[in-house]
Amino acid sequence: MTQTTEIYDRGYRAYTGPRGGMGTSMLSVFKASVQRALGLRRKFRFKIVPLATVFIAYVPALGFMTVAVLIPGEIAQEVVADYASYFGLVGIAVTLFTAFVAPELLSSDRRTGMFGLYMASPLQRPHYLLAKGGALLFCMSLVTMLPVFFLLIGYWAAGIGPEGFVTILGIAGRILATGLLLALMFTLIGMAGASLTKRTGFASAGIAMVLIASGVLSDTLANMDSLSESFALANILALPGDLAAVIFDETFERPFDIGRWQVVGAYVLVCTISAAITGWSYRRVEVTK
Repeated sequence: MTQTTEIYDRGYRAYTGPRGGMGTSMLSVFKASVQRALGLRRKFRFKIVPLATVFIAYVPALGFMTVAVLIPGEIAQEVVADYASYFGLVGIAVTLFTAFVAPELLSSDRRTGMFGLYMASPLQRPHYLLAKGGALLFCMSLVTMLPVFFLLIGYWAAGIGPEGFVTILGIAGRILATGLLLALMFTLIGMAGASLTKRTGFASAGIAMVLIASGVLSDTLANMDSLSESFALANILALPGDLAAVIFDETFERPFDIGRWQVVGAYVLVCTISAAITGWSYRRVEVTK
């Protein structure tokens, strides 16, 4: 049986579609990263962490709102969590999200070679990091900020929330500021951890270990009589509650003698170190364009 081969010469066709600038490229990376972080258009196993994070972050708010509805107002106010305290409660959800989602957005790009493809486009390293960081910040805000807004609306509906438009607006502004600042801090921490390795599993384990170890070691050192209680400021997992107490002008719940400006300084230091690690790591990454 005789077989024949035919070759069809189509020629080169230039791209004739719309062309965007640097902003369009960054927006494309941002959208794709948000979808990847939330597990959209992916298999169910990639949706487990986002779903677990939502459950951990929002279910306590539902519980407090139920208590506020079922129990008389004065008693409910003594039982339910206030807005500043709730930022401390979402720490587990934020840690989970940071440890598993940040490596998915950054480490996987270097492992699969996608980072080299991005660098072959008009995107440069700072633009790439801004787009990725913006996507992670947006998703992180869903964990750090929206549950507390949800709590504010629930308390107001149950009759134990703030009264008056000005008061509500003031509390909403503090929730917005606290949520964004915490989202920024954990975004930078996640990017720093993910920038150090291509392996998503190693990055996730490293981020989780650093966050947990910071709490154990710092509190242990702060409880030693021969050392300063300022070591408690190194507890990254406790920073959400401390920073919220500063912004809401409330007393610290932790049994350590720490000042408000010390908390602000610790926050700035964590963000600065994390950003520096990410920048240093990505300057060292070699790509072939």
